[in-house]
Amino acid sequence: MDLVSEIINKVGSASHDEGREDRRAECMQILRELLNDSDDIMAAMITTADGHPWAEVLPHGFDAKRFAAMSSALIALSSTLAREAQKGKTMNVLIEGMEGNIYVMHAGSMVLTIFTKIKPNLGLTLAHARRVADQIVLRARQAADAVGHTA
Repeated sequence: MDLVSEIINKVGSASHDEGREDRRAECMQILRELLNDSDDIMAAMITTADGHPWAEVLPHGFDAKRFAAMSSALIALSSTLAREAQKGKTMNVLIEGMEGNIYVMHAGSMVLTIFTKIKPNLGLTLAHARRVADQIVLRARQAADAVGHTA
């Protein structure tokens, strides 16, 4: 079982609902800061590796559950493709669309998906996204340590 799924299972009980919501609120704050820090990023979401939405800042009309499932499937498929082609671990999946881009990346055992404007500054946008992915990993480790100390 991966680290974040283990944390979610441990903190999912009624006695730990407040801690889970605190972590979700932290993730929401991280995403809001990401959108504030980058003019090119229009929306973002964090999902579990198995395709469930965890935190999102999405435009009206975006279905978080659908995008979570698609992001999870896309990163899993890309990981299989890279492994089969002996290219190592997938770092990012970049989709370049006519109306903007979508970047999907591992954030530990979570998945970070960002939606950009047309022709963003690719390097800067990916740097912002990687920083957020690293923050997500750090928060998950801190939560695991906290759960481990109280268990």
